[in-house]
Amino acid sequence: MTVENKETKKQERRLIEASQNGDTKAFGLLIRMHQKRLFRFIYGLLGSFDMTEDVVQDAFVRAFKAIDRVNPDYGFYPWLSTIARNLAYNQIRKEEKKESLDSLQEVGFDPQSVALGPMESLLNDENKKRFFEALQSMPVKYRSVFVLRHFEDMDYAAIGSYLKIPPGTVDSRLYRARKYLLEQLKELL
Repeated sequence: MTVENKETKKQERRLIEASQNGDTKAFGLLIRMHQKRLFRFIYGLLGSFDMTEDVVQDAFVRAFKAIDRVNPDYGFYPWLSTIARNLAYNQIRKEEKKESLDSLQEVGFDPQSVALGPMESLLNDENKKRFFEALQSMPVKYRSVFVLRHFEDMDYAAIGSYLKIPPGTVDSRLYRARKYLLEQLKELL
């Protein structure tokens, strides 16, 4: 762990403890530290700007209400992203009841509406949009593993721990996710 990482962890721990003692400014700083990363993660799961904004906002509200449950030793982002991930899964289930997952694909996307950093450049051309459409049509259990590996840069053990599945299952789901994407995008290759 680098010195910068250690300092960030210490700062985050102080902010968590201050938030647990009622300091709303400290909570706001925690949110600002992680909001872009969380948005990218949830967008990777949902593929809809509007749904992502709603889920992320709801996650922040729920985190604020339950801040006393955070273990400062564990870290804020893993806890917050678990809340957001569960809300995203709930949203997907709700949408699946209304219509098939195939019809959840977003037709248009305005990358100028919100700056996503590296994601912004990724979405600028048509092939990248088609990639995200294929990603959204993928079954959730494969999409989750793919997003965690390639968007969050988590290793197999971390993904397994996060999703509560064995590393071998992570490996097989990641294989199936990649195979699915190759099949969906074969005309582009």
